[in-house]
Amino acid sequence: MSEQPTETPAPTPRPEQSESRSGSRSGSGRDNATRLLMGGSILAVIVVAAIITSIVIFVRGGDEPLVPAGDQGSGATAATQPDQFEPDPFFDEQGRVVYAPLDDDGALLAQSSPAAGRSATTAPSGIMLQRVHENMYLPFSTSDGPTSFSDNGVATGFAHTSQGAALAAIHYLGYLASGNNRIQMMLDAGLVNDPTNVLGDRMKFNASDQPGAVPDSFPARVLPMIKVNYTDDLARVHVGGSTTLKDGRIQNADVWMDLVWREGTGWVVQIRDAEAIGGRAVADYSEGWTSWW
Repeated sequence: MSEQPTETPAPTPRPEQSESRSGSRSGSGRDNATRLLMGGSILAVIVVAAIITSIVIFVRGGDEPLVPAGDQGSGATAATQPDQFEPDPFFDEQGRVVYAPLDDDGALLAQSSPAAGRSATTAPSGIMLQRVHENMYLPFSTSDGPTSFSDNGVATGFAHTSQGAALAAIHYLGYLASGNNRIQMMLDAGLVNDPTNVLGDRMKFNASDQPGAVPDSFPARVLPMIKVNYTDDLARVHVGGSTTLKDGRIQNADVWMDLVWREGTGWVVQIRDAEAIGGRAVADYSEGWTSWW
């Protein structure tokens, strides 16, 4: 595993209190997890997002389907095409099956309609983790996208659904948290609304090589817990994972990202203020949370 960036110490967030504004590579196990640091500014949000890639992830082990049984529609199993992937999949650090597309951008999966009456918390059909851009493990589905790529290889075409917004957020948070080259990919693809140039400031900090700066092509992984506050025009997607602090306590992280729907473009990250991307510690993942992978 590559060495993780060093973070400047920050106060530990207080569980279940007012949302302090702050803003994912999984470890080899719970004892090796990096503690979650919560900063006080929107710049710190992106730093926290990078740290979160290193949080230990509690997932179902073994070669089991990534999608739980339920009302997932006719495309619940993602069939692989021999000409799209390397011959053999592999396990990630947490025992989840990952496929390696021959195209470094990823392999689009054939789409099918979800089951009628699907709830907002039901997992997308046919979820497949794919390794893209060498070290990003990101979910693709057979019901909610992605269905296309930008010219520079960022997945797009996520469905105008709660599930599509969630998948888009997972992808885009991975890019914004894994170095300047991938932040630039998001900007060039026109997938970020950032009127106050938060990401420009973040890129300057990353380039400074100071403690907390994230190097280019930092690995990205997927946190296991998810919750979506959805409307057709705006969605706030929460992702969560647990980590062991140095004193042995378990801390549960809740990190969120806002996305707006743009006709002709799809879901776009909205960084309008300190609430657009944020983070806090929570007591548990009970009300409204679910796990899709």
